[in-house]
Amino acid sequence: MGRPKAENPADKRITIRLNGEEHELLLEYTKNHNMTMTQVVKMAVLEKLMADQK
Repeated sequence: MGRPKAENPADKRITIRLNGEEHELLLEYTKNHNMTMTQVVKMAVLEKLMADQK
């Protein structure tokens, strides 16, 4: 019973530390784009990884 298992669960965790200015920039971006911090960080990491593969 219960919730079905996800096909590709996000079970890996990373932690980052930001200074006050970086945190404020991230908060502002999340509010302006109606996204969560997790969504913004994942998007930025994936964009960087894809760009470096070229």
